[in-house]
Amino acid sequence: MDEYDMDIDSQDERALNIMRRERSDPTYAPDEPVPMTLKPFDGAPGSSEGVIKYTYMKELTTVSEVIEDVSEHIGAKVYEISLVRAGVKMSQKQWTLSDYGVKADYVVYYKVDHVTVY
Repeated sequence: MDEYDMDIDSQDERALNIMRRERSDPTYAPDEPVPMTLKPFDGAPGSSEGVIKYTYMKELTTVSEVIEDVSEHIGAKVYEISLVRAGVKMSQKQWTLSDYGVKADYVVYYKVDHVTVY
């Protein structure tokens, strides 16, 4: 227990104070640039065709932002693109990459499902 918490009577309040201090002084900057690779879901193993070297902000970049960047890069519509990591579709667009466990130098796959509009 920290000496800063000795005057607090409530165990719950002590625990909250410890968590607040940890969050206010992270060991890394939340906007630290982190490299990763985006590959086409249907790409051939070992092929560099369609591979995108991507840098994101560690705790800030959302799935939606990555999809928008991929859309601009490959020329597909935003609603046609989805991201997949470790076999799981990253369907929560407002979640950050770190919410999905993406770390430095990870590979995330992008899948393009062309939609026909009548």
